[in-house]
Amino acid sequence: MKNRFILSRFFYFASVLSLLLCFGCGDTEDEQEATNPTNNTLLDEPDEQSLQPAEQLLQLTAEDREKLEEAKQWLQLTVEDWEKLEDEDWEKLKGEDWVRLTNAEVRKLMRRPIGRWGFQEQPWEEAQKDTHAQLFQEFGDIPQVRYTVEFDRHYWKEASFTITLTPEIAKQFVGYWAANYFLFPTEDHKRLLEDEMKELKTTIAAEERRFSEEELRSLEQLRIEDPQAWIKGMRAFLIQKHGDIPEVDTIANFLRKVELNLPRTDEECRTYLKAYNTLYADYFGSHYEYYAMLEASDQLRPIVAEVPLRILEKFREARAEGISFYDIDGDDD
Repeated sequence: MKNRFILSRFFYFASVLSLLLCFGCGDTEDEQEATNPTNNTLLDEPDEQSLQPAEQLLQLTAEDREKLEEAKQWLQLTVEDWEKLEDEDWEKLKGEDWVRLTNAEVRKLMRRPIGRWGFQEQPWEEAQKDTHAQLFQEFGDIPQVRYTVEFDRHYWKEASFTITLTPEIAKQFVGYWAANYFLFPTEDHKRLLEDEMKELKTTIAAEERRFSEEELRSLEQLRIEDPQAWIKGMRAFLIQKHGDIPEVDTIANFLRKVELNLPRTDEECRTYLKAYNTLYADYFGSHYEYYAMLEASDQLRPIVAEVPLRILEKFREARAEGISFYDIDGDDD
């Protein structure tokens, strides 16, 4: 997972305050209307079934999968969609551990005098309160301001900080810059929002790869202990990864025959290789799928090239000795 270093407090608060001065007070009522479109919320509640692992055999927890699937829903939104989020969507973006603003706190910020200190002379807490008060006084009590202030209070506890970027946190950063772009619709803020949207996509892709690796390692151990259960688990994993498509059926059936040492026809080998190349045109499949690909190739035409043959032999030795394919010594490959 990525670590992210956040800018110094001076740059942050200076940027916000300068934008407030540039944009002026504006019409609070107009801003309020802009945040309450009449259409339904852009994000429906996640379907409960879609948030569960495809099989209990997969060791990834349902909670981990649910968080990832929930974060993926935000990928469908465009910049324009982010500008039109409903009140409940802003609430969905927030973490469960965020401390929500009370109405009393908002009223206090709305009445707070601004500009009592020279900016660089202010204690950190006072500078943050002044910035938040300025936002409420300029734009009113709207979801974008509440989100920005609660985001600041959750993450900006110090002048600078480092965090580990997860899909959950990445979506919150997108929300932060979406709120900023709504309040300060400049090209710079639009670019920052677009950059965070790309970062969310990258973070989710990395998390999916990590989850897949963890699931495959667990399934590989299951193969050693219970091949029949592994066959069911692999089929579920492949459907989860690629969808319920003919190529998945071909792959799963061939893996079953390989693992149970059942005879395979040459035509089945060719069909498997075609399905494998379709699903994994740009990268390798799982260790076992790759091993099955070597077995299919060797049956059609015995492998004589040194490196592929050595890899195939190591796979065969590991199977015979009950060793996980993830524990094969590959130092001399």
